[in-house]
Amino acid sequence: MKKSIAIVAALAVAALSAPLISGCSASVGYIKKTDDSGNEYYSVSVDGNASYLGGELVIPSQYEGLPVKEVEAGAFTNAMYTKITIPASIEKVGTAAFSYNFMLEEVTFEEGSALGEIVWGMFGYCSKLQKINVPDSVKTIDGYAFYGCAFRDFEFPEGLEYINARAFEECVSLKELNLPQTLKRIGNLAFYNCASLKELVLPDSLVDAEEPVLDENGEQEKDKNGNPVTELVPALGVAAFHTCTSLKCVKVGKGITVIEPGAFGYCSALEEIYLPAGITTIYGSVSNDDGDLLVGHAFHHDGALANIYFAGTQEQWNAVKMENYAISSNSSLYDNSAVLNANVEFNVEY
Repeated sequence: MKKSIAIVAALAVAALSAPLISGCSASVGYIKKTDDSGNEYYSVSVDGNASYLGGELVIPSQYEGLPVKEVEAGAFTNAMYTKITIPASIEKVGTAAFSYNFMLEEVTFEEGSALGEIVWGMFGYCSKLQKINVPDSVKTIDGYAFYGCAFRDFEFPEGLEYINARAFEECVSLKELNLPQTLKRIGNLAFYNCASLKELVLPDSLVDAEEPVLDENGEQEKDKNGNPVTELVPALGVAAFHTCTSLKCVKVGKGITVIEPGAFGYCSALEEIYLPAGITTIYGSVSNDDGDLLVGHAFHHDGALANIYFAGTQEQWNAVKMENYAISSNSSLYDNSAVLNANVEFNVEY
């Protein structure tokens, strides 16, 4: 668990720190490259300071008779485009390529795109971005990909498998999530402070999984008896929906067995939650080695929670490990008392 928190902290420090390009003018540039098969192509870059670029950007599919296949990391960071069109020829996009485009409102991927990933920070801090058609080929939306964007709704690609840490954090206008039935993981703080979100259905495709613990050589570790060591990798990350203050109803998919620390913390409007029969643990808070609170309990400060609809029996509910030790930080008390105080109905199908 501390490892998960450390990763989140590292992301926060790194943020979208692509360096600015000095100078007081700019133009779209192209870098000739060669792929593994010896074929030449162009990668899009910027010559000069990207903040001098504005209006509409249409990336061409070809340049000087060669395909345009790539966008350089941080190429258009701090540009002032209002609309960007990305051709189907683009196969790779570098980290934070379009981040901090504060005027950007719309992104169009041309039909036929085979792009597999919306990379780390790709559109992070594009605070006016409301419209985008993410290609169906995308399997992963990486960390900070849409941090702080202005979406009211978001159409996820049907084959999406991973939403990584902080991907939609601070998307405060996002009101509706229609998560695809192919989704396997939602990362730490993925939807932190999506303050307009009112209802949430987590698909059954989200499944907690036992995965091997690897040593520094990439080999699976073994215990003192020679047995392979595994760890539970949760489908729903730490503080994934923390501070979603308008959220009223949550339905948790049947593949989720643990509710991580802070998963629904400060969801102060949350009135009801549906939990599958396979739930084994509802976690408490996590602190660092010095005892400082990093993230509170799974349901801390959820005073409106009135009803829990549990798919299992009362006996199964009684067997759920509930971490409810109280911890005080900055004059505020953190615990899972909201769950203990709620009315629980058993054998509820949903």
